[in-house]
Amino acid sequence: MNRFQKKYGPWALVTGASSGIGKEIATELAARGLSVVIVARRKHLLDELKQTLTQKYNVEVRVIQADLTEADAVNRIEAATRDLDLGLIVPNAGVEVSGEFVHTDPQRNNNLAQLNMLAPMQMANVFGRKLAKRGGGGILFTSSGFGYQGIPYVANYAATKAYILTLGEALHVELGRYGVDVTVLSPGLTATAMPANMPIDFKKIPMVAMSPAKVARVGLNALGRKATVVPGLLNKIYVWENRLIPRTWPVALFGFLIRRALKRDVQPAHG
Repeated sequence: MNRFQKKYGPWALVTGASSGIGKEIATELAARGLSVVIVARRKHLLDELKQTLTQKYNVEVRVIQADLTEADAVNRIEAATRDLDLGLIVPNAGVEVSGEFVHTDPQRNNNLAQLNMLAPMQMANVFGRKLAKRGGGGILFTSSGFGYQGIPYVANYAATKAYILTLGEALHVELGRYGVDVTVLSPGLTATAMPANMPIDFKKIPMVAMSPAKVARVGLNALGRKATVVPGLLNKIYVWENRLIPRTWPVALFGFLIRRALKRDVQPAHG
């Protein structure tokens, strides 16, 4: 049994595991010898991932189909995993809404807040209590480089990620007293379906997309070592510039860059 497996196993739970960073985190965990609970809405993708992980890494995989925008989803996940010794929780599922905030759909913004902010908070509360009682384990939150300041045209998304960043920083201290490691992973632009489907031409913004597999490894390698981690040198520069210049400057800069890169103007929502 390797050190990582001994510290965070035998089971890990990953939400948003059907694609992108979540899928790569689940894969990396299986490669490190952990059995995994994979959670997402699209069960057929979870079933495909389960088959791959069990065959390639000879670990156990439990599939839970759940929509974390539903208020009782976390309680149902807890009930479905009550028989497992979970040592690592990864609340990774997330979504974005692009465009001028006042012109975006209210229900989509409510769903975004539930998925990006409330569900991870609920998971940290429910499973963090278990980890504290257990006397060890870890939580890996997924924030974003956009969580370090306001980002016009993805305002609500950035705000929810800022919440996750500050929650994780605080729990790093609180749960550390119980031997539970908490780290916040804040990726920059990553080659996943989320940015690919956004109405933003990222080629017009000075960003370099990282692979989700590399982002996953950076996050997992930081567990037990750092409270927060930002993959990639350019991304580090973007998030650290607030320490050197007035906070309003990068907010205005990102507003200019994203407004210029919008592929279309988002029209006011009707209804």
